[in-house]
Amino acid sequence: VMWDVDSLDWEEKGTAGIEKRVLSGVKPGAIVLFHDGGGNRSQTVAALKTVIPALKAQGYSFGTLCSGG
Repeated sequence: VMWDVDSLDWEEKGTAGIEKRVLSGVKPGAIVLFHDGGGNRSQTVAALKTVIPALKAQGYSFGTLCSGG
């Protein structure tokens, strides 16, 4: 599965940047890539606290894709 929007959360450049990239890039049917490993994910978690409610308010729903590895 390929993604449509890369949050670039691994760059650790701030919560606001993650939020802006995701919210400005999402379109109906989009898959957004977030990372759950490889370092401190506190900015990712903080961004999701804004991104999820904002997208839900726009009518988006959520699911999880996991690799088989």
